[in-house]
Amino acid sequence: MSPNDAKATKVQTNFQSLSATASSLNAASDELTRVVGTLDEALKKLNLGLTVWVTFADRSDEQDPSRYDVDQIGYCRVSDKWGISLRHIWGHEAFDAHNEDGPWLFTNAPRELRLRSVDKIADLIESLSKEASVTTKKIQEKTKEVGELALAIGKIANTTKPSTVAERMAAGQKSLTATGKLSDMTDAGKLSDMLGRDAKQGSK
Repeated sequence: MSPNDAKATKVQTNFQSLSATASSLNAASDELTRVVGTLDEALKKLNLGLTVWVTFADRSDEQDPSRYDVDQIGYCRVSDKWGISLRHIWGHEAFDAHNEDGPWLFTNAPRELRLRSVDKIADLIESLSKEASVTTKKIQEKTKEVGELALAIGKIANTTKPSTVAERMAAGQKSLTATGKLSDMTDAGKLSDMLGRDAKQGSK
């Protein structure tokens, strides 16, 4: 067998091995995506609406804290769809330089990122739980503040409430009624005097 034939045979053998491995790799990757998709659907039912990121690969420069280069798994909104997501961000804080690849929903992210992020899924769920707890307390505090403000404004509004048209009309009617009674009493006096005079004249 010539050297070329030997090389060709080796290539064929390795390619056949690669084909079998690729098939297994694709099957394993698809199964991973399916499992994460099940978790994703469970998270969507919670309707969290919170964005959280967890770093699973850090290539930042230890000598320069301003420079960062990390891969992250998180939960965020991508193209109007919430889900487990991946991204690669890098930049330099000192120069206000920031770059990003992604975010991608887990299903659409590069396979390498998906495989390397799996170990941090548990940390992501934990971070989501903590963030939900913190956010709940913030909302409760803000709701209390707004409620107290609304109560205070309501008291002021009630004590300085302007009269309505109906109330002004009712007040005017009372005034007219009172005036009318006085007028009636005056008219009644005049009529009595007239009757008295007529009676005197008739007796004469």
